[in-house]
Amino acid sequence: MQLWDIEQATDLLVKGRFQRDENGNEVWVLTAKRQWNLNEKVWEEVPAEEIYDDPIYLGEPGLSAMKVDHEFPVSKQNTDVLVYGKARAYAKRPVTYHECRILIDNHIDKSIAVHGERQWVQHGGSVTVSHPKAYVEAEIDHSRALGGDERNRVGSGIAKSSEELLARPVPSVFFPNEEWAPNTKPLRVAGLGPIPPFFSERTRYAGTFDEYWEEHRRPLLPEDFDRKFYQSAPADQQCDGFLEGGERLMMSGFSHDDVFSFRIPSEKFVAIADFGDEKLSAPMPMYTVFIDTEEKRITISYTASFPCQAKEHLLVSSKVSKARERA
Repeated sequence: MQLWDIEQATDLLVKGRFQRDENGNEVWVLTAKRQWNLNEKVWEEVPAEEIYDDPIYLGEPGLSAMKVDHEFPVSKQNTDVLVYGKARAYAKRPVTYHECRILIDNHIDKSIAVHGERQWVQHGGSVTVSHPKAYVEAEIDHSRALGGDERNRVGSGIAKSSEELLARPVPSVFFPNEEWAPNTKPLRVAGLGPIPPFFSERTRYAGTFDEYWEEHRRPLLPEDFDRKFYQSAPADQQCDGFLEGGERLMMSGFSHDDVFSFRIPSEKFVAIADFGDEKLSAPMPMYTVFIDTEEKRITISYTASFPCQAKEHLLVSSKVSKARERA
């Protein structure tokens, strides 16, 4: 048996990777994944296709919206719920305004407002926006949201000058009852996809990279690093702890003719890592629920971490099994 062999004890796709924690210590991270495809209004479980080692961006990495984050965080405190898709008008009737909503019982209820394409209009020294064009389908990633500052570096609508503002499109994705105005500071950044690590919602947890860090910590992470950094969903798309199973997931506004409904599965899993003279086990909570409304696909990632500084070379094998139900 080769080092780091993964025994397939379930039908889940399983993959492992060594990571470093904030103090530079080795951690063996094991992720298992399940997948469901929507087939004629019925969710059918199929073999999961991929576990991502690296983030996937919609364009150039670091300069575009993120579609998927990597799936080997050292830890999470809550289940992240992430969405990739488009806004679609019901029955393909053109609209200038449309809302997309995601709901999970007792955890998440979030809506975003999607406006039709608009243009900047200059009136003397001021700037306003035109009336929206009607649409039946619209993009909703972070490049369409309010941005241009540290909160959303790939969006538009915030700029240091009129020339800079006019060079970018008018943002079209907001929260309901919010709209672009010359003073955009009170407005929030709306989106349903993952938060890249260079947006302020995550960088504020990365710690302080100052002179003290340069002299005393580099290349380790700062002492005030917060593990909330590992959460890649917006705060309002993080569950209150981990999903347990049985919760109802509902989504509207992403299909011309349907509302997506899905029941979170209740099966639980445990990971076992064999370090030769020591076998360690750990529960695998649901770290990420990812809904791709374009492909009509839902995936759930379960993850466990095993701190293994100075014994990573002893790892022989890993296995994921169904957890025994409590009597």
